[in-house]
Amino acid sequence: MMKKYFVTGLVILLPIAVTVIILVFLVDLFTAPFFGIVHHVLLFVGQNVVYLQKHQTLLLFTSRIIVLIFLFFLIIILGYVGTKFFSNFLQNTFHKIMMKIPFVKKIYRIVRDITKTFFADKEKMFESTVIVPFPHENTYALGLQSADAPAEALQKGKHLKSGCKSIFIPTSPHPISGFLVMMNEDMIKQTDITTEEAFKFLISAGTFKPEDKKDGQSKN
Repeated sequence: MMKKYFVTGLVILLPIAVTVIILVFLVDLFTAPFFGIVHHVLLFVGQNVVYLQKHQTLLLFTSRIIVLIFLFFLIIILGYVGTKFFSNFLQNTFHKIMMKIPFVKKIYRIVRDITKTFFADKEKMFESTVIVPFPHENTYALGLQSADAPAEALQKGKHLKSGCKSIFIPTSPHPISGFLVMMNEDMIKQTDITTEEAFKFLISAGTFKPEDKKDGQSKN
């Protein structure tokens, strides 16, 4: 019984702890270049404010909050200016420069691909939500149809036919990882389930059902 409680507590605590660690790391990463400047400014202002002099922890916390607010608005301004005026030029130029630097280009490519994956519109990333036989023909899994399979796969795949599709099959309850398979169209069953509903179904380990949401909307 004690082991069961320990495992349950660990399952609850571990995701929270990892999330906090990642958030703290990201805050430190983004605020580090500007933290010293803001901290010195607050110290200069604090010379006439006794309260700030006595509370160094509050001073550090305030410095990080100010830097985060500054970065937030800076990112929005850069995004607006880049989108309106010279987004493509800047992106292409920066991309070409980074891809010419040995070793750095490998890190840049990986980070760029991961960023695109996480921040892209999932509804546009995938053509549709499908049901496919996986991991064998007598069981089925929810998958996301992304695009046509590579031409080389058709040439070397013994049982692949023309028009076969690439299907991403996410794992549950963490759909970030999964399996990428190539299947013939006659093995793929199309559904009306949206990508968002598919992810909710997977994250909830099957407790969320898309039809429940639709029934609730129809009653309203």
